[in-house]
Amino acid sequence: MKYFAHTKDGKTFVNENECQKLVEHLNNTAFYAMKRAEFFEASEAAYVIGLLHDIGKYSDGFQAKIKGKVNISVPHAMAGAFILNNNYDLLSKYYGIAIASHHTGLSDYGTLVDKDNNTYCGKLNNHKPLNLIYENEVLLPAKISHKRLKLSIGYEAFQFSMYLRMLFSVLVDSDFTDTEEFCTDTKRNTNYTCIEELYNNLMDNMPQNTGGKVNTVRAEILNDCLAKAENPQGLFSLCVPTGGGKTLSSLAFALKHAQKHGLRRVIYVIPYTSIIEQNAEVFREKVGAENVLEHHSGFEIDSEDFKARWASENWDIPIIVTTNVQFFESLFAAKTTKSRKIHNITKSVVIFDEAQMLPGDYLSPCMAIISELITNYGVTAVLCSATQPLVHKYMYKNIKQTEIISNHTDLASKLKRVNFNFAGKKSDDEIILEIANQHSVLLIVNSRKHAFSLYEKTKSFISQNGLFYLSTLLTPADRTAKINEIKRRLATGEPVVVISTQLLEAGVDVDFPVVYRSLAGIDSIIQAGGRANREGKLADLGKVIIFEPTESPIPRSLQLYASCGKEVIECLNQDAFELAGITKYFELLNHALERDGIRDMKGILNEFEINRCGEIVKMNFATAAKNFNLIDNNTHNIVIPCNKNLGLIKKLRNEGSSRKLLRKLQKYSINIYDNEFIQLQTDNALEKIDGINLLIIPKYYSPESGLNIFTKDNKNAECAFI
Repeated sequence: MKYFAHTKDGKTFVNENECQKLVEHLNNTAFYAMKRAEFFEASEAAYVIGLLHDIGKYSDGFQAKIKGKVNISVPHAMAGAFILNNNYDLLSKYYGIAIASHHTGLSDYGTLVDKDNNTYCGKLNNHKPLNLIYENEVLLPAKISHKRLKLSIGYEAFQFSMYLRMLFSVLVDSDFTDTEEFCTDTKRNTNYTCIEELYNNLMDNMPQNTGGKVNTVRAEILNDCLAKAENPQGLFSLCVPTGGGKTLSSLAFALKHAQKHGLRRVIYVIPYTSIIEQNAEVFREKVGAENVLEHHSGFEIDSEDFKARWASENWDIPIIVTTNVQFFESLFAAKTTKSRKIHNITKSVVIFDEAQMLPGDYLSPCMAIISELITNYGVTAVLCSATQPLVHKYMYKNIKQTEIISNHTDLASKLKRVNFNFAGKKSDDEIILEIANQHSVLLIVNSRKHAFSLYEKTKSFISQNGLFYLSTLLTPADRTAKINEIKRRLATGEPVVVISTQLLEAGVDVDFPVVYRSLAGIDSIIQAGGRANREGKLADLGKVIIFEPTESPIPRSLQLYASCGKEVIECLNQDAFELAGITKYFELLNHALERDGIRDMKGILNEFEINRCGEIVKMNFATAAKNFNLIDNNTHNIVIPCNKNLGLIKKLRNEGSSRKLLRKLQKYSINIYDNEFIQLQTDNALEKIDGINLLIIPKYYSPESGLNIFTKDNKNAECAFI
């Protein structure tokens, strides 16, 4: 009898030539898994789970289904896990969760006595063995050699969970790859420019030192990065004041370090998509667009570009630019699509840009992930920031941190381009009068509502041509257009007044002589200061004026940060923004946010526990994935119609939503909170089409001021865009 894995179209049985033989699929998957797992020394385990993952298809019931003789569900994933559990040692038995989950996603492990089908052990206990005839086609090894984990006291259970995740990742990726190659008759072509050539291309395209104070310091930073790239792998920090050119210098470090140690890729992790777009474009210019993947929710992958689509699925590309959300949520994910890529993080340099913005409420699990990647998966990590946070205490105790810059104190002095001044309490009218008298000025406040209010009040004082408002209530497309126009006006010396939320304070290359910043954390104020006199071209120092607003309370989520910032400012004055003040600020903040010495709001690390005998007590993958959410779940996505997306909206109405269509609409979408969503619903301003919320009252949105949910004159407006 011939046994088949799947049909070409995944549904209809036409003839045997349109089916992949099961033994071929198992062998291919096992081979791919073995090769992928070589990079973290787990080839034998990966090979066996590859052979076993679909072995349940050696059943009469499944073969009848694939040939269209029966139309019922025939589960097959548990069979391989059952064989592992009954034929191998204790450690091998745990690998069964990867096999059992390769379609549905990682479940909680459960306990040996479980009967609950929501856990792996429950499914295993409820499994009814099938009569499988596979011995003539599949040869299983008698035993499995295991990866030797370097254990860190207190994290053993978490480390083992990471090992199981990696095996799950290589299995899912290998299974998807072989299936797609068969169904499309297309072999994945993943040949890219080698790391050595990428490094040479970058260095050939580096900006030349044309003299001047700032350019000379940037050259010194680059030299420090190139020198430290020769160091052994591990944890590095790159503490460079804003405007020091750390983006290209850190990439130079990463590529040279990767070349030195035989690493495969560079992953650049960034907090905001607005920074990602800018950095990804710089990287593409320097090393070639075909070698760079920009991967975040707002970026549209060309479906005809197979290599780009493949890279977005499993990160098999030399340079990846992604978000904190994408990176960390993938590493804690249970879903197959998110987990698929994580094995390709191994043997990489991972750069965390704006490291002070690593997820604060999940700082301990995030640091544990970084520690584990360094300890057991061949990763070098770099924490980049102008205000290096005190994160080392949340990492494995045996990991030492190396600062790349040889003399950070001198560097800060050389790159000093602004003075900070705390102006005390200010009303909105006082602030508006001050900025209205400036030729070019940036005002950053803590909430969308406050920014919108100030913008509306300022309209009567400043020409609309030179006044700009920025917040996340503007679509990414409109924000990008505004930022480009702001940069153009700054370059040509035209008047420009910008009122913005925090989205403009980190990583966006704008250069104002004066920046006003509403009271916030010291790190945020310094980042905002990086938008003042950025290129050091002013005859005098730039000005950063910090004020405490009297009419707009600081949002609850930021009150602690602002309180700690104010305490340090009142204590140290100008020194609050030097190394001593930064250190004091993070000490105060960590002390306030810690619980029992850790920062883990949802108790993620507590979901993993093993006993002294190496037996699993808790391994709750699904629970951890559910609780690890870096984006507030109490938000709603709204699509904003405009001339550029009316064709997409028509397609949505006619054909319904799809993943591809949602990606295309992302750049025309915004996220709003529950109370804002309810307001729009109450005013009949939304239409829901196949689960997608579409704004249908044009008065609520304009490209200049974004979504207006703060004034009360929008009710009963006429519907449009229907």
